[in-house]
Amino acid sequence: MKILGIDTSTSFFSVCICDDNEILYELRSERGFIKNSSAANLFDTVQELFNNMEDGNIDAIALSIGPGMFTSLRVGLALAKGLYISKHIPICGVNTLEVIAWSYLSLDFIKNEKGIICVPVMEAFQGELFVAFFSRKGKIGQDMVCNPEELLNFINQKYKNKKMIIIGPGVKILKEYWLIKNVKKSLQIIESYLFYPSSSKVVYAALPKIKKGHFDDPELLEPYYIKKTSAEMKRGK
Repeated sequence: MKILGIDTSTSFFSVCICDDNEILYELRSERGFIKNSSAANLFDTVQELFNNMEDGNIDAIALSIGPGMFTSLRVGLALAKGLYISKHIPICGVNTLEVIAWSYLSLDFIKNEKGIICVPVMEAFQGELFVAFFSRKGKIGQDMVCNPEELLNFINQKYKNKKMIIIGPGVKILKEYWLIKNVKKSLQIIESYLFYPSSSKVVYAALPKIKKGHFDDPELLEPYYIKKTSAEMKRGK
């Protein structure tokens, strides 16, 4: 099964072609290094992928739907919907925090460890973070938007005796803040690009749903923002 993966949740745009869980091709590019339109660059890259494929057939699209950067998520969604309309390729949307958590929880060396809670974090801007909590059985509770102090207080109140691994693009903010805080030893922060979202990780996270035929209705699929945009907050005032 050939799957096109798309991730535009961060400042990096990433696309890939996978044959089930085998990566055939992956491109990752930071928007800041693209002079003209980053969206056009991404669309051209996908068109080139289709042109260079022997049969040109893609069976499914795996897409990160957020949380993440507001406009960037819409770029990825527009690309996926365009391919659905033109080529009738079904779409499977995946929560970006789930993608980050999967990148750690799927590692072989931690599969036998019990009681670990994985905490993916992403920048929500204005000093805030998108946060979720995962055990090996799945998500715990709801996604959150909070600042570093609120997150630390929440963890100390709810997860006092739990081993916690914090990963994702938001760890830079936490490291700067927690350097001056008394953080418990069972709370480990790992700063590594290995646990950043990418298109291939989106495919891996979506693969179980794709194989079961669980796809999204493109008419109803929208970016998952959690928090309001700046325009919405200004309008609310």
